[in-house]
Amino acid sequence: MKKKYRITSSCPRCGCSGVSHLSEEEIKKKYGDVPNIELECHECMMVMDAHVEEETPSDE
Repeated sequence: MKKKYRITSSCPRCGCSGVSHLSEEEIKKKYGDVPNIELECHECMMVMDAHVEEETPSDE
């Protein structure tokens, strides 16, 4: 079974939030091999840090 990771972010400026569920390969392809991921808010375009955590089967 492939590991999946949950990426969550909450914009401090406008309060919107986002959650993505990606595999390790998808994360590396999209964001590269970096320890911290920065996302851009789709509402106000502010750049923010995202929190990445491994999903467990009970999270699904």
